[in-house]
Amino acid sequence: MALSAGLRCCQRIFSWIPVVIITSIVLWSYYAYVFELCLCNLSFCFPSAVAYLLVFHACFVMFSWTYWKSIFTPPFSPSKKFQLSYLDKERYELEERPDVQKQILIEIARKLPVFTRAASGGVKEHFKKYQSFMSQFYFCSC
Repeated sequence: MALSAGLRCCQRIFSWIPVVIITSIVLWSYYAYVFELCLCNLSFCFPSAVAYLLVFHACFVMFSWTYWKSIFTPPFSPSKKFQLSYLDKERYELEERPDVQKQILIEIARKLPVFTRAASGGVKEHFKKYQSFMSQFYFCSC
C-alpha cells in the first residue's frame, strides 16, 4: 500500500515538470520581449514601444488565461451513453481483423445522438445529406 502511495506521489511530482518548463519559457519570453526589446531597445521610439507592449500584453493575457484553465480544469469523463457497453467492448476485443473492428465501431457510432446543429437549435439538413452520402460512399462495395 505504501508503495502505491509513493508511486502516486512521484507521478504527481513528475506531472508538474512540463508545467514548470512551459511556465519558465513563457516568463523568460516575457522578460526578453518586454524588458530587453521594448523597454531597452525601443525606448527611443515611444509610440511603437507602447503599441508593441499593448499587443503583446493582450496576447500574453489570453495565452495565460487559457493555459491556466487547461491546467487547473479537472478532466471530464463522457456520459454513459458515449461509453462502450460490455458486450460491444467484448465483441470489439475478440475480433482480430482491423477492418471488422472498424466496422463494429462504425455500427456503434451510428447509434450515438450526435448531430450538427444550427444556431436556432435545429439539425442542419445539409449535414444529414452529407452523412447519408458518405455512408453510401464508404460502404459501397463497387
